[in-house]
Amino acid sequence: MPDTKRGRERQGRKKREQLERQLNRRELETIDAEDEPEYPPAELESELLSAAEALDD
Repeated sequence: MPDTKRGRERQGRKKREQLERQLNRRELETIDAEDEPEYPPAELESELLSAAEALDD
């Protein structure tokens, strides 16, 4: 297949689209990872500890 300007442009667009898809996929993966709650939740644990300490006093 001969190397033509149109072919290089098409290949460049395909590569750009491929890179954009990869970036979008990575972004979605990091967003999904951030949405997962930590277990056990640190905030809840500290509230329970402070409530228990208040009962001890």
